[in-house]
Amino acid sequence: MGKHRKVLRTALVLLTVFGLSNLQESNAQEVPADEHSPSTASFGDLQLETIVVTADAIDDEQQEIEGRELRSHKVVDLAEILSDELVEVQMIRKSGYGNEVSLRGSGSENIKVLLDGGILEGACGSRKDPSLSHINMLTVKKLTVQEGPFDVTKPGCLGGYIDVVTKKPEPGFSGEILGKIGSYGFKSGGFTTTGGSKKIQWLFGYSASESEQYKDGSGNRLWSVREGLAAPYSEEGREAKAFRKQDIWGKLRFMPGENHTILLEHSYGKANDILTPRVVFDTEEELTNLTKASWTIRNLGKLSEKLTLSFYRNEVDHYPSQDFRTVTDPKNNKVESVITGGAIQNMTETGFATFTYGIDWYHRNWWGDVYNSVTGAKINEYLVPSVRSLDTGGYLKIDKKFDRLSLGLGLRYDRFRQEADEDLVFTSAVTDDNRNVDHLLGGHVSFNYVMNDAAMLFGGVGRSYRTPTSTERYIQGNATFFGNPDLKPTANTEYDLGFRYESGGVRFQAKGFYSSLKDYIYQESNVAGYKSYTNIDAHIWGGDIKAGVDLSERFSLEGGLAYQKGRKESFPDNNNDGDLGQMAPLKSMLALNYKSSQSGQKEGSFFGTVEWVHSNASTEIDADAGEQRLDAWNIMNLRMGYRFASCTVHVGIDNLFDKSYTVANSYEWDVIGGTGANPAIVSEPGRFVYATLGYSW
Repeated sequence: MGKHRKVLRTALVLLTVFGLSNLQESNAQEVPADEHSPSTASFGDLQLETIVVTADAIDDEQQEIEGRELRSHKVVDLAEILSDELVEVQMIRKSGYGNEVSLRGSGSENIKVLLDGGILEGACGSRKDPSLSHINMLTVKKLTVQEGPFDVTKPGCLGGYIDVVTKKPEPGFSGEILGKIGSYGFKSGGFTTTGGSKKIQWLFGYSASESEQYKDGSGNRLWSVREGLAAPYSEEGREAKAFRKQDIWGKLRFMPGENHTILLEHSYGKANDILTPRVVFDTEEELTNLTKASWTIRNLGKLSEKLTLSFYRNEVDHYPSQDFRTVTDPKNNKVESVITGGAIQNMTETGFATFTYGIDWYHRNWWGDVYNSVTGAKINEYLVPSVRSLDTGGYLKIDKKFDRLSLGLGLRYDRFRQEADEDLVFTSAVTDDNRNVDHLLGGHVSFNYVMNDAAMLFGGVGRSYRTPTSTERYIQGNATFFGNPDLKPTANTEYDLGFRYESGGVRFQAKGFYSSLKDYIYQESNVAGYKSYTNIDAHIWGGDIKAGVDLSERFSLEGGLAYQKGRKESFPDNNNDGDLGQMAPLKSMLALNYKSSQSGQKEGSFFGTVEWVHSNASTEIDADAGEQRLDAWNIMNLRMGYRFASCTVHVGIDNLFDKSYTVANSYEWDVIGGTGANPAIVSEPGRFVYATLGYSW
């Protein structure tokens, strides 16, 4: 409780300062937020370095990424798109589809993926179906990336979050049709359409994608990753497609009154035969059902500018199998994850400050069993022992604006309960614990200071938590690999500072961070002879620099670099390596852009990019955790397009010189395989030629 008292004392002091300052600066509230210099992080929102990647043209206030559209990319994997767009994001390659990302050294469980603000998680313990893989690209309006613990309205965001904001119905009648083709038999097509009156609007869409197995720069197909390892691919597996996926979605929006909006949403996805050579199982079939209902009321009175009530249910049914593998006793799993949640949020604007406060909750039920694929007999009914997780939280966010200075204060409390409904048959040899209740108090203080019309300083300090996953606490693989119910939540105390400058066609931004991690959850090969998870102390520090300059009305140059380093302060059993796992090396990007019209949006306009991407060698690795040294690499990408009337054509070549390179290491254990083996390293695709044709109305 000592730490909690310190946080509360800090909050009271800041509230007092805000009140006294308000008496002295009574006119500060008259300046609207949109009159400040454009920046990626909105001054009024007081969110520290929120990056927005939009599906449409980048707005003037979102200059972090210019002139690049989600639909222009070669593939439909959102993880790969984020890695291409943001220098501080590194992809964790798992297969041809369904990859993950690491954000400033925080990956997998240490960042949250949200769908319109609701928690979304896959069902696979080995994370073969990461959250982003369940969202179709055509549904996306924008991807919001929050770095660090600077948003108290979202639970469990240790190193940040990715919020996928989807398109909403609009009146009238409009839509788009999009088709893609590319190397290695990649094909994708779909449409979305929306329309209606002022009172009722609808939206409907469909998409289908598939691909053959790609070759890396050395000419090796995806299946070759398993050569010489357990569960190699059979002849049938070597000829199989890399993935097949279909999605269909619909939405209805009702406006019964001028200030009322009711939105009903549902999407259904089905994927088949997703090859995942990183581990010993592929995904035979996967079903996704994402449902949400929300009610927004505006201008209720002095105490409410905007009141939002929401409910969601996200279900993933995951069926891994070894049908494409050469194994003595082939297995298949049935795994299901169901998350239900909701929130009530209210925003109040006063002469003192803007208050945003609310409560939220989510419940997850996760279970899974293992079967013999030949006989159908159940082999392990305790692999995922029906784990129930319940988080209830409340928060308060205060945004205060002065003349040039904006301050933000956030406080959040969560109660997290987690238990397994079935016996922990393997863990019971070590501990009898089966239920955990965690109480978590976090928050942040952040600022933006406008130095002049061109320059801004921003920073903050925050504390957030992430609770152990169901896998980390309760997985029951075998007698030598199981979860640890005694795990504590990880606490991140982070300090961020940055500077942004924009004037006369020149853009520059630099920011750094230091993250102190208490009870960081880490893999452990215990001295008692089994594999599990433990808590250690560690820290991560790093930063990134981004710059751009308009060389002329048609040419611009932009680039960036990012680096992070993680170090252990305490150590798991049988691990004396000081380097923290899953740390990407220095990454840099440089691009020369061309557009024939100033906006890049006019009819009959050409646009193009020549891009260089570089990564240093991975040398600061956790060798004791099974990571391997990876070579440095350089690739060149070419992209160009033409826009005329309602049609847009994109063509491009990624990895122009057909280089062989790898971006993701081998820290993450194979959980669903039941052994805790280190995963195989999957190389990136070789030269990839693609074209996209879009029509909108």
